[in-house]
Amino acid sequence: MSYKIGILIDRLNGGGAERAAGIISKLLSELGHKIFIVTLFDDVAYPYQGKLINLGKYKTGSRSSLAKYLRYKKLHTTLKAENPDLILDFRMKDFPLREKLLNRLVFKYPMINMVRSYRLEWYFPKPKKLAQHLYADYAGIITVAKEIKQVVQQHYGFSNVTAIPNAIDIKAIQRKANESLNTPEEYIIAVGRNHPVKQFEALILAFSKSNLPKKGIKLVIMGDGNESEVLKNRVRQLNLQKQVQLLAFQTNPFPFLKHAKFLVLSSKYEGFPNVLVEALACGTPVVAFNCSSGPSEIIQHEKNGLLVENQNFIALTQAMNRMIDDRALYEQCKGFALESVACFSIEKVKHLWKQYLAGLKME
Repeated sequence: MSYKIGILIDRLNGGGAERAAGIISKLLSELGHKIFIVTLFDDVAYPYQGKLINLGKYKTGSRSSLAKYLRYKKLHTTLKAENPDLILDFRMKDFPLREKLLNRLVFKYPMINMVRSYRLEWYFPKPKKLAQHLYADYAGIITVAKEIKQVVQQHYGFSNVTAIPNAIDIKAIQRKANESLNTPEEYIIAVGRNHPVKQFEALILAFSKSNLPKKGIKLVIMGDGNESEVLKNRVRQLNLQKQVQLLAFQTNPFPFLKHAKFLVLSSKYEGFPNVLVEALACGTPVVAFNCSSGPSEIIQHEKNGLLVENQNFIALTQAMNRMIDDRALYEQCKGFALESVACFSIEKVKHLWKQYLAGLKME
C-alpha cells in the first residue's frame, strides 16, 4: 500500500538530521510513496525527492512571534490542502505551549515523532506528563539509535517506539569523495558544528598531547558555529597554528574524509553520528568516544575503528597514538571500513522502512 507522506523539518541544511530527512524522502519515494517536504525556514541545500513547500519564504524566515504565527497558520492550510496519510515530524519540540497548540489545532493526521538525538528534551517537551499525553496516540515514535529507543521506552512508558538508523548513499558518497582536493599531506579530521557538545577545544588539547604533531600529522576541524573564535584562540594559545587547520562547513566534505588518516569524534553525546558512517564509507577508520548514542552501533572495536571510554580524553589521546603507531591495526580497520557500513546503505534501510510502514496501524 502506498501513502502520501509529509516530512516536516525546520530546514534542509546544516546537520545530520537534515541530511537524513533528504535521504528518507528519496528512499520512501523509491518505495512508491508520494512525498512532500515542508521546511519552516528558507534554508535548503541537501538533496531531496518529492514536492518542496518552503514556508521559510513567508515573512523571509523571520523568527519574530508574528512571523512564526503566520508560518504555523500557513502550515495548517498547507497540511489541510495536502491531506497526508502520515507526517514524519523532524522538528525540535522543546516549547511546550507551541507543541500543545500544534497537536490540538494543526496535526489532525497520523503523526510520527522523529527523535534524532540522545538529548530527549529536544523532542519531548516538559513536563513528562505532557509528552506522554501528546505522543501516546501517535502512529509511532522513531528513534535513530537502539539506545535512544530503550531510554524513551523506559522513561516515558511508550510502546510505539521503533529504532531505524540513518541511511547513507554509499555510491554517491564514493563518487563525491573522488573530487580533487588540496589538503595537508597527512592529517586526521573532526567534523561537526563548532559547539560545546562536540568538545573540539578539548580535542585540540588532546591532539597537542599526542604523538601526531611530532610525526607531521595535522588535525583538520571542519564546521561552522558559535565556538569558531574560541577554537582559533585555543590553537594560538597552544602554538598549533601549523598543526591545526580550522575549515568552514563544506558542501562536499567527502574528499576530506577520504584522504584523512582517520576521523575522530569527541562529542559529549550524539544521536546517530552520520559522520562516522560517512567516513567509513570513504574507507577511512574512526576513533570515537563510546558516548550516547550511536558510536557503539557503528564501530566494531579494533575492526573498523577504536571505541574509547566515554569522556576519557587521556584514553582518546592514546587511541589516536595507537591508530597511527599500530600499522597492523590501522590496515585492519581501513580494510574493513567500507564493508562494515553496508548495513546502513539505502537499500538496507529502505527495507526496514518498508517493513515498518507495512505494519503501521493508522486510524
